[in-house]
Amino acid sequence: MVGYGVAVPLELIRAAIFFAAYVLISFQRLPGVPMNRPAASLLGAVAMVAIGRLPLAEAYAAIDMDVIVFLLGLMIVVGYLEEARFFEWVAQRIVERATTPRTLLAAVVLISGVLSALFVNDTVCLVLTPLLLEVLRPLGVRPVPYLIALATASNSGSVLTLTGNPQNMLIGLRGGFTFADFFLAMLPVGAGALLLNYAVLAWLYRRELDRPFATPVQGPPVTMDWPLARSGLAIFALALVGWLAGLSLPLVAVSAGALMIAVARRDPAPALARIEWPLLLFFAALFVLMRGLETTGVVDAITAAAAPRLEGNGLERAAAVSGIMLVLSNLVSNVPAVLLWAPVVPSLPDARELWLVLAMSATFAGNLILIGSMANLIVAERAAARGVRLGFMEYARVGVPLALLSTLWGALVLSR
Repeated sequence: MVGYGVAVPLELIRAAIFFAAYVLISFQRLPGVPMNRPAASLLGAVAMVAIGRLPLAEAYAAIDMDVIVFLLGLMIVVGYLEEARFFEWVAQRIVERATTPRTLLAAVVLISGVLSALFVNDTVCLVLTPLLLEVLRPLGVRPVPYLIALATASNSGSVLTLTGNPQNMLIGLRGGFTFADFFLAMLPVGAGALLLNYAVLAWLYRRELDRPFATPVQGPPVTMDWPLARSGLAIFALALVGWLAGLSLPLVAVSAGALMIAVARRDPAPALARIEWPLLLFFAALFVLMRGLETTGVVDAITAAAAPRLEGNGLERAAAVSGIMLVLSNLVSNVPAVLLWAPVVPSLPDARELWLVLAMSATFAGNLILIGSMANLIVAERAAARGVRLGFMEYARVGVPLALLSTLWGALVLSR
C-alpha cells in the first residue's frame, strides 16, 4: 500500500489494526471513545478487511461457526429457562435453608458455582444479583461480601464444564475435548477453587459473619412456569447425554435450541431477546481480527518466543502459561487472550495439557480484579442500579488472593 509516496507493508498495516482494536477492547472508557467490546472488535474486523485488505472470503472462513453455533444453541435453552424463572426458584429454595451468615455465604458460593458450571456464568449473575439483594435487605447485613461471593464463585464454578463460559467452549472445540473429558479433568480444579472461594471470603469477612441475622432468611416469592421449566430441563438433560456420548458439541447444542423452540409452543421472541447477541458478534469479529494477525507473522513469533519457556517440567509449563494468561486476561479480557494463544498451543509440547491450563488460568484470572470478567461487572452494575456499591479495592482484597491461590491449585492439579 502507498501513502505519501512511502510503501507500507500490508503486514504492518494489519498488525497496527489488530493492536489498535485490542486497545479499544482493553480500555473501553477512552476520552471521546464510548465503545464496548463488541463494537470495538467489529470496528477492527471491518478495518482489517477494508484497510488491511484481508479478502472477504478469507474473513468469512476465519469465523469458527462451531463456536458461534454452540453458544447460540445453549443460549436459546438458557433463555427459555430464564423465562420460566428456573434460576430464581432454585436459588430461593437453597438460600431459604441458610440460618446463619456463614451458611448463607456457603449457599451463595454453591448455587453460583454449580449453576455456572452448567449454564453460562454471565447469565447466572444477571439473574441472581437482584434476587440476592432482595434476600439480604431485611437481614441487617452488608450485602457486599455476598455479592463478591456470587461473582467470584460464578467464575470459579464455570471452569468445570465446556458450557460454563465462552472461553471453555472455544478451547473445547479447538482442543478436541469431549464434554466428559473436560469435566473429569477440571472436576478437582473447580471443586478446589470453590472451597478456596468460601475459605478466603469466610476469613476476610469473619467479623461480619459472626453477627447473627436480624430476621430469618426469606427470599421474595418466586412462581416458576413449571411446564416450560420441565421442557427446558428435559432438553438440556438430553443435550448433556449427547455431549457425554461424544456427539458433536455444536450440533447437539443447536438441535437442543431448535427443539426448545418447537416444544415451548409459545412466542419465542421473549426468550430469543435474552440471547447475548453482542457476545456472538464479539466472537465473530475477533476471529477475523485473529486471522489478520496470523498473516503478519506475529503469531509465529509468539510461538518461537514461547517454546523455549515451555520446555521445562509440567509445573513449570503450567506456571508460565498461567502467569501469561493472568496478565493478558486482565488487559484484554479472557476471550481475546485465549484467542491470541489459540493458534500457538497446537505447536507446543503437551498441547492437550496446555489447553486445560489455558482454560483454567483464563477463567480464574477473571477473579483478580473487578474488571477481570463480565460476570463481575454484571454483579457490580446490577447492584449499583439498586443502590449498592461494589468497590474496586474491596473486590481486589478478595479477588487477588483468590485468583492467585486458585491458579496455583489449578496448575498443581493439571501438571501432575
